[in-house]
Amino acid sequence: MIRRPEMLNRRKRENNTAFTLLIVLLVVYLFILVADAWLNMEFFVVEVVGDSMRNTVYDGDLIYAERSFELKRGDIVIVDVTDYPEFGNGRNQNIIKRVIALEGDSLKCEDGIVYLKKGEGEYAPLEEPYLLGENLRHFREVELGEGEIFVMGDNRIISKDSRDAGPLREEDVIGVVPDWAVEHKAWITRWENLRGFFTNWLRKR
Repeated sequence: MIRRPEMLNRRKRENNTAFTLLIVLLVVYLFILVADAWLNMEFFVVEVVGDSMRNTVYDGDLIYAERSFELKRGDIVIVDVTDYPEFGNGRNQNIIKRVIALEGDSLKCEDGIVYLKKGEGEYAPLEEPYLLGENLRHFREVELGEGEIFVMGDNRIISKDSRDAGPLREEDVIGVVPDWAVEHKAWITRWENLRGFFTNWLRKR
């Protein structure tokens, strides 16, 4: 029996398609491995739990935090609060908050506005465009000592922060969330969910 030429061509095309698909999957897998190695060296993934940082980040968002950083006012930070009983019962846990003041700063909150001390008896209001809720809990002047930071959530109405625990230690900050990670949090969340699904799928094969 003589095979028709078009049947041989069809089989060849099918083989080419399968080979191309295999190459694409291999390239995707290698890309994920390289991206994963780079991300693990420079960043770590944070899953936001709770609403204390709305509307900057939301419960369930996945974002990146840098392992190497130099703290600045306004930074969004991940803090290990294992040693702070005000945040829990001593279990290993992290919180995500915003740095309001640094070592050497003095601050207070009056009439819903946070003020930073600029000189002897002189205060300047802190611009906080990221706020969702009002500063309903006012506090007297707090002076930060060596290695101390003052953090608060952007959703001040429900946030548990330095207003409850007092200043935190800078050494307990384990990561800083870069601005681009906040701006692209939706894409990062989708990517990390896809990466996790694809990685688990490959491990089962």
